[in-house]
Parts: sequence; C-alpha cells; structure tokens
Amino acid sequence: MRSRGVLRIGFAGLDSSHCTAFARILRESEWSRGECGAQITVGWPGSNPDFALSRERVQGFTEELRGLGTVIVDSLEDLLGCCDAVILGSVDGRQHLRLAERIFAAGKPVFVDKPLAHDLHDAAGIAALGRRWGTRWFSASALRFQPELSSCVAGFDGERILGCDVFGTMREGEGHLQLAWYGIHGLEVLYAVLGGGCVEVRRTRTALGDVTTGVWSDGRVGMFRGLAYEQQAAGWGLTVFGSQSIQQLRLPADYEELVRQIVAFFRGGPVPVSEAEVLELFGFMEAADRSVCAGGAAVRIADCLGAVV
Repeated sequence: MRSRGVLRIGFAGLDSSHCTAFARILRESEWSRGECGAQITVGWPGSNPDFALSRERVQGFTEELRGLGTVIVDSLEDLLGCCDAVILGSVDGRQHLRLAERIFAAGKPVFVDKPLAHDLHDAAGIAALGRRWGTRWFSASALRFQPELSSCVAGFDGERILGCDVFGTMREGEGHLQLAWYGIHGLEVLYAVLGGGCVEVRRTRTALGDVTTGVWSDGRVGMFRGLAYEQQAAGWGLTVFGSQSIQQLRLPADYEELVRQIVAFFRGGPVPVSEAEVLELFGFMEAADRSVCAGGAAVRIADCLGAVV
C-alpha cells in the first residue's frame, strides 16, 4: 500500500483520449495535487497498427501527453521500471491479455480501461493472471461512477429497486463482443443499479434497434437499449423502477470520479468493482451475442461462464 508521496502512474497505450483526459484531471484537480497527489508521470504508446483507431490516433495523443509533462518511453519495461501503478489504456481490448501478462508480473496495482478484454475468454485470462501474481486490479466504465447515478440509487433508501432500463450509444469494436466496446458503458450502469446475479439474457437486434434484457435470480429485470452510433440521437440515461417510486435521469460521461476511484485504489483502497461482477458482465455480453444467433432465445450466463471460469 502506498499512502504517502506523489503517486507516479504509468499509462500504457496512448491511443485513447483517456490518457490526456486523465492526465489533465490529475494536473488540475485540487485533490490530486501536493505531497499526497498523483500524476501520470510516464507513458508508453503501445499502439496496434491493425486497429484503425489505434493506428490513426496514437501519435497525436502521445504528443499531447508529452506536452502535459509526461515522459514518453520506448518500451513497456521502461514504463514499469519508473512508476508505482499502471493504467492499461490500449483502445483495442484484443491487446489487453497479452499486455497484462507483462504488467501483472511487476506486482503493481493496475487499472484496465474499458473494455477489460475483447471477449469472455480473455477477460477470464486476465482475472487468472491477477490471482497468479497476486496483483490488485480492476476495470470499469466512467459511467458507473457518475455522481448523478450514485444520488439516484441512494434516493431509493428503504425502498426496493425492482428493475432498471438503460439506454446508451452502441459502437462495435473490430473483433470484440458486440456489446463490449461501447455497450459496456450502459451495462455497467445497469449493474451499478441492480448488482450481480443476472441469470439469463435475451437480445433482439434490428437495423433500428438493439435491446438486451436480463433476468436476475430474484426476478428483477434489467434492459439495455443500444443506440446505433451515428444513426440515432446519442447519450446515456436510465429509468429506475422502485417499489414506491420511479426515477429517470440523463447521465453525463465525465471522468473525474473514475479517476478519483483509480487513485484511491492505487493507494490501497478497496476494489471498486469485484472480479466476480466483471466476469459476470462479460458472461452477460457473451450470452447476448449467443441470443442474437439463436433468434432472441434466452441464454443462461452460467452456461457461458462455465467454459472459462
């Protein structure tokens, strides 16, 4: 546990806007300054030329991060040698297991930016690496930690939440589960409200709509409507159904609270999202893809997890 002194964060994979956004938050926020502050002090580009967004953006974000005072190094090993904690931020989730094999062995706490992996098999592989090396890690979407969402859930104090409908922008990543790359944001909101325990999933997909419904073990129902990227109005929001009231709200997609959670975790705080919940989310997404192939039939998450966990 590192509790004193400036926390030196290494950012591996500079092909996402998150590297510069997180760096600015840490430079500009009062809570991240001073002797007990945190900064992204070192970065490694680590792009994938076979993934268009990675190939096209890594140089620009690397230079922007350099301009913010971050030292850019030539190898992952150089990065691991001069930081206290690591953010694995490569935009292509297909790289994450391979990179995690090298990062987790260093024994430093790790945040893996979304998506944890491109599929359930690799997500389970990353979790296994964490257990093998005793490495503390977590992965999460910034949407999960929006203060507006936390206030909404807290407002149901003493009242049972019976279900939740979430909507959000859908954009697929090449080689990823269809919900993993952007749909994960909406699904994490769903899980932030309902928690773990979903048992079966049904998904309907047309040119004009993408709706995934999960049934929890206690009968609660959660739904995610994916809004087609660049074809529909964009944004994030939800409706929460309680035993006595209903709340609806739109959600921003700010990063500050996520960055706070990351820094607190790096300093020895609790894991914000458990390994079990992360893997269930990937089981949910795997079940959703199988449901589409089965014409919208229900698919049990346990059947998906059983092959890898």
